Amino acid sequence: MHNYSTSGRFRQPSGAAAWLAIVGALWIAALPVTLVHAASPDAPVKERNIGVSRERSNKQPRSEGDQTLVDGWPLYRSERGQTAFNDAMATLKATESAAPAAKAFAACGNLECNLALPLIGSDGWIPAGRIWVSPAEYVLFAHSPRLRSGQHYRRRMPMSMRYFVFHEFHNSSRNTDPYDTISSHSGSVFVPFYMSKQGTDAQGRRFVVVVQVAPHDVFSVHASNMGSSGPGIEVAKNVSDGLEPLQGVAGILVATMIKHAAPHLQVVNHRGTEGRPMLSAYERRLAAVRSRPGATTVTLPFMPAPAQRVAAVASALDDLILRRGASPRLTLAERALVPLKPAPVPTTTPAPPMATASTPAMSATPRPSPLAQYLATNLAAMKRQPRFAPLIPSETVGVIEESPDDGIVYLLDAERRVLGHIEPHLIDNTVAAGQYAYFDFNGPNERVSPVALNLSQPVTLQTAEPPQLIGPIRLATRPMPKPTKTISN
Repeated sequence: MHNYSTSGRFRQPSGAAAWLAIVGALWIAALPVTLVHAASPDAPVKERNIGVSRERSNKQPRSEGDQTLVDGWPLYRSERGQTAFNDAMATLKATESAAPAAKAFAACGNLECNLALPLIGSDGWIPAGRIWVSPAEYVLFAHSPRLRSGQHYRRRMPMSMRYFVFHEFHNSSRNTDPYDTISSHSGSVFVPFYMSKQGTDAQGRRFVVVVQVAPHDVFSVHASNMGSSGPGIEVAKNVSDGLEPLQGVAGILVATMIKHAAPHLQVVNHRGTEGRPMLSAYERRLAAVRSRPGATTVTLPFMPAPAQRVAAVASALDDLILRRGASPRLTLAERALVPLKPAPVPTTTPAPPMATASTPAMSATPRPSPLAQYLATNLAAMKRQPRFAPLIPSETVGVIEESPDDGIVYLLDAERRVLGHIEPHLIDNTVAAGQYAYFDFNGPNERVSPVALNLSQPVTLQTAEPPQLIGPIRLATRPMPKPTKTISN
């Protein structure tokens, strides 16, 4: 099994900002949603909620299904996310057909056969359509180009690419809606592929959507510690979530098609456990096929989605899918702010019931991690010492973390913007004891300089008071690093 382990990943700046901005909203009443007028229910799916007002509409969605409904159709917070959702639903409608008979899959149980799959075109796109993997399951490939018609992508030459990378979402709200993530990735192309969770269509059949937003060989900014050298896919799964079975199948199909187009690519997960379940599913299937040298080649049933039909189809949402329930929302205590902001105390509060054997006591607020406590306490002193210059930017005034368990502490400037994060330094996927590295949120992470810290000893006897977190936080604007030693056509 291969994984990225030399340094921290380029973390989704917009995902971090989205979570951090939620903090202020947890302490105020929800703002009203501005009513909008969308296209009629008979309008083409691709036109739904396009060109309408989005004022105060789900600026920071916290879960799947956390969208305003306009005439029964979700209104996503950006037109970029809206377009991707519409493109997926239009592709779903355009590929409606009777399910294949079970005999079509008899020779390929669990995909343990040689697969004949749609080929990636010279334009770098997987053909849009529906690939059936059983009579009741399919993977839907939808096109949602980031660029307008007539604009051109910067594409890599094949030999300048080295990896195909499985990623997973990172956010404190557990919102794994791929279209919200596409909304967040508003700058350069992050990855060309985004995978949804497992859904159910109106006929009761299970499916996973793979949205392609750019050619597979586009210049992208994911896995920047490895030079962003090759395509990647964002999978709708937090690290703590289990991999859904059909997600594993979809990952196998995408990786197999990518490897056919560029056989020299190494299929890897990003680092640590992130993306490892996807990689494990791919490698298990590959090992099973290799153990059967005479395995049959099977062409999985494929229903293409012609662009003209995708553009014209109309449908109500309930005629397409069964909306899955919203993800659980985290309480403020579970978000583990550093420092924690006390909850407002009501004027009249009934006394809590005594804990009994059948009624467990309320769990205590999670303590900040040792690293977060150390940084908050010694921040001012560390900024005055040159040896900590590679670890603490001069503009840092505070820290915050999503979870004490993930080992990552975010640094904030005076305007409560995220500068980057600090995490334990990894060498060959092993934590180097007592060494920590700072990663600028969009800097060249391969150049980080680890610094040794003894968390049991203060930097100075004069401690610094951690600043209070006030209001929403936004990302500091920094120029993206220019790619080096790359070839484009």
